[in-house]
Amino acid sequence: MLVKDIQSEGAVSGIFLITDSQWRVAKNGNPYATLRLGDKSGEIAMKVWEIAKEVFDELKKGRVIKVDATAKAFNGLLQLEASGSGKGFFRICQADEYDPGLFLRSTTEEPEKLWAVLDQTVSEISLPCYHQLLQHFFSNPEFREEFGRTPGALRHHHAYLGGLLEHTVGVVNICQTVAKYYPRVNKDLLMTGALLHDLGKVETYQVGAGFDSTDPGKLLGHLILGIQLVSEAIVSLRATSGEAFFSADLEWPLLHLLASHHGIKDWGSPVEPTSLEGCILHHADYMDSEISKFLEVLRKHPADGGNWTVYDRNLQKSVYLPSFASLINEDFSIEPVQEEEGEPDGLEGSY
Repeated sequence: MLVKDIQSEGAVSGIFLITDSQWRVAKNGNPYATLRLGDKSGEIAMKVWEIAKEVFDELKKGRVIKVDATAKAFNGLLQLEASGSGKGFFRICQADEYDPGLFLRSTTEEPEKLWAVLDQTVSEISLPCYHQLLQHFFSNPEFREEFGRTPGALRHHHAYLGGLLEHTVGVVNICQTVAKYYPRVNKDLLMTGALLHDLGKVETYQVGAGFDSTDPGKLLGHLILGIQLVSEAIVSLRATSGEAFFSADLEWPLLHLLASHHGIKDWGSPVEPTSLEGCILHHADYMDSEISKFLEVLRKHPADGGNWTVYDRNLQKSVYLPSFASLINEDFSIEPVQEEEGEPDGLEGSY
């Protein structure tokens, strides 16, 4: 049984990945565990009541377990429940007992098409130092493989294999569109920042049965790790092409984009955008990540689920799906306009 198959109250049996595990104490003083279990179809909360500490210690994040529990409705959402007085509700699975593909979703986009967009964008960068910087990363086969399988995040957006590549291309496409509308934008700077803005995630996340943070990712975060990777690459380029090849006037504005793309300090940016390109990159990054959250909710929504999805913890809201069926009239049709003789073909003066 997959998470998506849990649609009503009743007995549940399946193999799931523990994505979160917390020890709690109820108001009556009894201990309990709150877990999150997941597979490639989604996640579900689980409560284990009156659990012994030695039992809880086996329910570590990242472990795969066979679960026998009961699905119950709580505050309008289904969750799993079990008694923790014994270990009968779960069994830890060994690596040869499950297919890792059960837990790791992949992007539904075609990777070849995503890479084609990225590579085309790199080829259009005219400033030699930015072009060579991008080539330093994206012409490296080992880096491409790592970049192409890294998730965009652990939970909030693009949390699947290939998510980082998909998200980067989304941000690139948005920035391309904005740059056409605002001619004062330094396009080389903006597009280089768009391509590299989440570079540090290749060292922030690790892939196993599920996704987890690396030690450097937990200690520094992807913004700092990305700046570090880019700074090291710039040092390497200067060593081979000379100091003047990559001037400070081109280095610092780019590093500013990497440091400020989360937009505000409360969202993890050490600095807030102070350039036009930084402003655009932040909003493009935010737009693509937010849209992916909505798309994820819609992906899980059943075809006969009505106009509202269930409450989503990530978005902290339900999503509305407008229906235009009531506006469709089978007998309604638009008659083609008959041009009067001598009338011009175009609609001059229209917008």
